[in-house]
Amino acid sequence: MDDKLLERVNSWAEQYGILKEGTLVVVGVSGGADSVCLLDIMCRLGNTRGFSVIAVHVNHMLRGNEADEDEAFVRELCGKYRIPLKVFREDVAAFAGRNNYSLEEAGRIIRYEKMKEVMEEQGASYIAVAHHRDDQAETVFLNILRGTGLDGLCGMSDINGRIIRPLLTSGKDEILEYVKRNGLTYRTDSTNYENTYLRNIIRNVIFPEIKRHTGTDITAKLFRMHELLRNDRDFLNRYAEEKFSEILLFKENGRIVLRRDKLTELHPAVSGRVIRIAWEKITGSRQGLESVHVNAALSAVSKEGNRTAELPKRIKVISEYDRVEISAPKKYDENEPVFFRVPVPSVMELPNRVRIEAKLYTREEYVRKFGEIKKARENSLTQIFDYGKIKEGIYIRGRRPGDLFHPYNSKGKKKLKDFFIDLKIPKKTRENILLLAEGKNIIWVVGYRTSDNYKIEDSTETILYVNITIQGNNFEF
Repeated sequence: MDDKLLERVNSWAEQYGILKEGTLVVVGVSGGADSVCLLDIMCRLGNTRGFSVIAVHVNHMLRGNEADEDEAFVRELCGKYRIPLKVFREDVAAFAGRNNYSLEEAGRIIRYEKMKEVMEEQGASYIAVAHHRDDQAETVFLNILRGTGLDGLCGMSDINGRIIRPLLTSGKDEILEYVKRNGLTYRTDSTNYENTYLRNIIRNVIFPEIKRHTGTDITAKLFRMHELLRNDRDFLNRYAEEKFSEILLFKENGRIVLRRDKLTELHPAVSGRVIRIAWEKITGSRQGLESVHVNAALSAVSKEGNRTAELPKRIKVISEYDRVEISAPKKYDENEPVFFRVPVPSVMELPNRVRIEAKLYTREEYVRKFGEIKKARENSLTQIFDYGKIKEGIYIRGRRPGDLFHPYNSKGKKKLKDFFIDLKIPKKTRENILLLAEGKNIIWVVGYRTSDNYKIEDSTETILYVNITIQGNNFEF
């Protein structure tokens, strides 16, 4: 090969064993110099290495005629290369408004969604994007401003799953030289010179000012720091993966259970990564989990007793006895019976806007807080029970065949079916009534009646307080 940049990308592909013969690569093409350079390199390498290319262009519908001209340019460009092109016209401004994103973030999300859509539709192996060394430096600097940790200081990876960045070690100047050397034309986004986005301010103002006052090329220094720290990060991540495997008790869809004692023995730099690994295995991505969430999870794990921490995406960390359970909310299937374990104490968000709060009080604590121990009305959604009478875990569930119930202040047990018949509750409504239960024993028919077996007595030492909030006037899940 007679081109230095082309040879560098080819050697990179050889080193990592990618861009193999017979594979298909989705290339994001905006029409700017970076993406035009990437497309040319990928097409040339495809001819020699035997892989194919399909291009994706997203018209953000933000710059009127200029955006339409970019789209037309990319269509003509892909025609010259004789490669297929998928074009998407997306109202990025409307998407940003609906989801409270900046225009920059909204555009990024949509671009990756559309490229992933094409990758899956076409059976492609990779998505290639044109980030380069200067982009990397800007990303690291942005992360510093946000108060990042080690992962943020490492910036972007040249290979992140199925997303590849072949130009990540190349500078902007090298890319422009390649474009000029090979007689390539490209489009210039006029908004690149508008200092309305923070990234543009960093690129156009802050970095040049640093160089003017110190003589330092901050881009090169930040990229060098990224390379040095990446080795440390990779070592810690590999070590955390090993520890995760060692302390894993079991894993199933949306649920991971770890040994609590072994997790608390780990250094915070490792235990935090173990939490992130569990998060990624449950959600499919490390995005959305910040240090404040990891710290909350580790705090719940390290404190004595049963603890619960709330993570984004309704993921829960439940520390009970010698186990730590990290789980996603169960996807509700209307054909499956309702069944959720209720940790004590905890606050749980269930499907269809149902919230359950379970707390424990000593008798003295309860009196200090509420003034007196007084039985609530049976139809109240706040009830108290004698926790000493509960020997197993408690669950919120739907009814089951053969359920028996001893209503408060009644003579004895009766079938739950008969209880519903006595109250003239329609069959359809019965299926949607929540039950608080200990195994087969019903503690509370929520909204209707509590059990006599769990009532507060003079001998009660520990009080279980349960409050259920249901948005709307029904109990349906």
